Amino acid sequence: MQVMAHIPEEELELYCLGRATNEQLAPIEEHLLVCPECVRRVEAMLETLDSLREALRRLEERKTEQGE
Repeated sequence: MQVMAHIPEEELELYCLGRATNEQLAPIEEHLLVCPECVRRVEAMLETLDSLREALRRLEERKTEQGE
C-alpha cells in the first residue's frame, strides 16, 4: 500500500488564493478528491481568508466613515 503524501502548505495557500498554476491545479484537485485531511486544511484556509477579507472590509468602512 502506497502512503499518500499531503499537499505542501505553500501549494494549498496558492490554491486557496486562486494563484496556483495550471500545472499545479490538476494534481491538487485530484488529491483533494481522495484526502479528507487536505480538504479540511483547504476549508480552514478558506475560512481564514474569508475572515481576513471581512476584517479588511470593516476597516475600510471605518476609514471611509472617518474621512480618511
